[in-house]
Amino acid sequence: MLKTLSGDVNSDLKYGLSGLATAPIGYLVLLFLPVYLEVIGSHLSLNEQQIGWLASTDSVGLALATLLFSIFIKRLNFRKVVLTGVIITVIGNLLSALTQDFLLLCLVRSVTGFGEGLIVAVGISSIGMTSKPNRWFGFYTAAIVAVQALGLLVVPIIYDHLSFSGVFISMAVFYLIPLVVMKILPSKSDDYHLNKGDEFPTFKQSKRLFNLALLGLLFFYMSIGGVWTYISFMGTNAGLTLTFVSRALALTMIAGLVGALIFAIIGKLAKKIGLLFFSLLAMSLSLWGVNSEITETRYLVALCVFSFFWSIAGARLFAVISDVDHSGKYISAAQTVVGVGYIFGPILASTLVSGISYTNVILMGSVLFSLCFIFILPLARLRPI
Repeated sequence: MLKTLSGDVNSDLKYGLSGLATAPIGYLVLLFLPVYLEVIGSHLSLNEQQIGWLASTDSVGLALATLLFSIFIKRLNFRKVVLTGVIITVIGNLLSALTQDFLLLCLVRSVTGFGEGLIVAVGISSIGMTSKPNRWFGFYTAAIVAVQALGLLVVPIIYDHLSFSGVFISMAVFYLIPLVVMKILPSKSDDYHLNKGDEFPTFKQSKRLFNLALLGLLFFYMSIGGVWTYISFMGTNAGLTLTFVSRALALTMIAGLVGALIFAIIGKLAKKIGLLFFSLLAMSLSLWGVNSEITETRYLVALCVFSFFWSIAGARLFAVISDVDHSGKYISAAQTVVGVGYIFGPILASTLVSGISYTNVILMGSVLFSLCFIFILPLARLRPI
């Protein structure tokens, strides 16, 4: 009995920690998106619509990779998948450093995104195989926020000192990190064994509820993708400097980190539906705080609120799915949905930008957050036996 318990704890640590060192790395470009687009857009003199399309390119490959992973998950060796993903992303970023043509860069980034998706799929599946996914997804969100804060601070500095190519070469180095933890990743999808007493009911309607939840997740990340693409431009077009905006975005990650850690430690309270509702509402309201008459203080405070509740809502949305499914199938499919959201969100937002006005983008984000809650609610209401 004690040996079994020790084995479960050991597996939790291995799967959780290796997932934390893997999945956030796969999401690097999406995490750095605001300042990444600022520096690339400036270097290549891109217009607002081109920026929206460029923001979607990595997500195309990421969505395809995670979709294929979820379909063939039972046949795949997770460690070989990660190795393949690392090779693709490193080569893709090195090629990006040499590319000056917009269309060619979009093509290279789409292929690179496929490698990113492989890394993300394995990392998220590993976290989903832990016995307490709610807690581990809180830690995962904290790791995401920490990486995001680092990138938002460092990318403009790298660009200033090493120019366009230096940004991509630096990212290529980051993508080597998953190799360090590759040996403690699960090797296949059935490495997870449910502990007696931790089982959730398997209802016939679960598939329908999962599909509704995935649709809700799609709306959430369409909103995030669209708003996050232009959040930096909302500041700089209102007269704030890029230096201040990048630092403000990095500082707001502290609020996000606090939100993620609070979510990880509050236990059963994290599963309250009211908390998810309030988090999505607070995110919507904070966006309107950067809609007009932006000052440095107003911009910083609004984004701190947004980041704090983004961490809580994002962690809970993944945990809702993983609470009911430990196989990795649906949580991997969720990453496909995230990728699709990051594809269509920026594209939709780019069609709504009017001059230097982002009111329609913020309205889009608010509506999508509302739809997210409506569609995730049925699965979130499931309770263990």
